[in-house]
Amino acid sequence: MKCIAGKEGCSHPIGWVHIVEDPTIIQFLWSNDLALTLGLGFQSEKALMDCIIKLVKRNCVGLIINTGKYINEIPDSILRYCDQNQFPLITIPWEINVNMVIKDISIRCQQDSIGEQKLAQYFIKGFKNEEKLEQYRDELKSHFDTEGSFQISIVHISNLENTDIQHQRILARLQFYFGTIQCKYIFFWYENNLILITNNLPMHSLQSLCEKVIHITKIKLEDFPVFIGIGNSEIDLKSLPKNYKKAKAALKYALHFNHSISRFKDIGMYQILYSIEDESIIENYYRECFHPLIEYDLKHHSQLLLTFEYFLKYKGAIQIVAQELYTHRNTINYRISKIKSLLNCDLEDSEETFKYALAFYIKKKE
Repeated sequence: MKCIAGKEGCSHPIGWVHIVEDPTIIQFLWSNDLALTLGLGFQSEKALMDCIIKLVKRNCVGLIINTGKYINEIPDSILRYCDQNQFPLITIPWEINVNMVIKDISIRCQQDSIGEQKLAQYFIKGFKNEEKLEQYRDELKSHFDTEGSFQISIVHISNLENTDIQHQRILARLQFYFGTIQCKYIFFWYENNLILITNNLPMHSLQSLCEKVIHITKIKLEDFPVFIGIGNSEIDLKSLPKNYKKAKAALKYALHFNHSISRFKDIGMYQILYSIEDESIIENYYRECFHPLIEYDLKHHSQLLLTFEYFLKYKGAIQIVAQELYTHRNTINYRISKIKSLLNCDLEDSEETFKYALAFYIKKKE
């Protein structure tokens, strides 16, 4: 084999390999598929160029041309197009048995797929039981730097049907969009999300990678909005289960506030709120804090709860609260006095006000 163009795209994983002699076949190829042709249907420069353009649009990872009978030379225009699109164009001489080539690549693809599924199960079991990962450390050592840093990103695809076929198609496309990841990594499905675990990848590189994917998916997958939650970069294999929970918290924040990408370290108070797995705990906390105000507002059609939220937001600045609510400051003063009476507090203690501020964070989270 000789790669004659598009060498920068050679790091894409191969999903499967298919013989293509008729351009109508290309519509059935998936992202990451590799095409092979004898050239029977693409002997003219235009036909070959049209074929390659369609393969690029399908996110295929390259084309192998069996040269020597139907195609002898590749035009410069095609070489330039492949270089520009980082689309590997590979030639093998006519004497090579293409069936053996297909068989060899297919076996390798199958072995890689089985190997990745096995590794994915190790991580999934580790997410459920932290002690399990230690049991698999020796096995994982041959694939990852288990004492190095690990990063977890969770990719959520909205409007996705819960079927194996669509999962496989979307996984193939996203793997293609992520492109060349400059470290050891693994993709797999878990809890209806795509999990990306990277090993010793700087966080700024991961952020740039995710931003690139979001940009591409907004164009290529416009019917399937993509959201990404990024955990921290933490040392050693044993950090993964807790870091997975941090990535989940970041994803929950992204989904709730409609942010395409959210990092755990950037979500402030929501680090705590979205890390609590028992939702009833925080729901009860909110109701317990504000029950008297909620009841009063319902009964009197008033705005004590809203006024209190703005009062805390602007650190007790009555004039600003009045301006924001388009209400006279005397009315605001009356409401604050009523709030203090109903909650039986003076709002002078920082611990007391923090308790209510936290409850308002919970309300925003819902």
